[in-house]
Amino acid sequence: MRVVTTDKRPGSGDGWVTLDSGRVVWGRYGAAGMLLCHRDGATDRLLLARRSHWVHGGNGLWSVPGGAIDAHEDPVEAALREFDEEIGAVPLGWRLAGIHEVVVQPGLWSYHTCCAYVDERPHYDATLSPENDEAAWWSLDELNDLPLFNPFAEALPSLLEILRRPA
Repeated sequence: MRVVTTDKRPGSGDGWVTLDSGRVVWGRYGAAGMLLCHRDGATDRLLLARRSHWVHGGNGLWSVPGGAIDAHEDPVEAALREFDEEIGAVPLGWRLAGIHEVVVQPGLWSYHTCCAYVDERPHYDATLSPENDEAAWWSLDELNDLPLFNPFAEALPSLLEILRRPA
């Protein structure tokens, strides 16, 4: 494993990690993202962000907003901070449905997707960071037509299983 730190703040998780497999991932302590779900009757809508082309692996693909976990954070704290930095504030009253962890290298690097229910569907156009080109709420049926970031697409069935639990 090799770590390249890009931020000199003590405890910052910002940095590239080269795993034993040779795969390069972002986040010295792993990474986390926030998947918001709004239920409107029988229709669930998920908030996804279209990643900018210049972001590592972005290529205009849709995924959850997220990023590096700092040393002092748990995955939920990191996901909330990253969401706020990249998209805007998570609506008040959000409720955690569960956390899905993808262990990429045991004991070294994982990605945590924090799934949460919200009662509002705000528009985030005015608060987007340059890391994302847009953010939008999508019905589950509409996801089939979106170009999804591959790790998110692979995790999606497990994420939907978490969100199928009663709110």
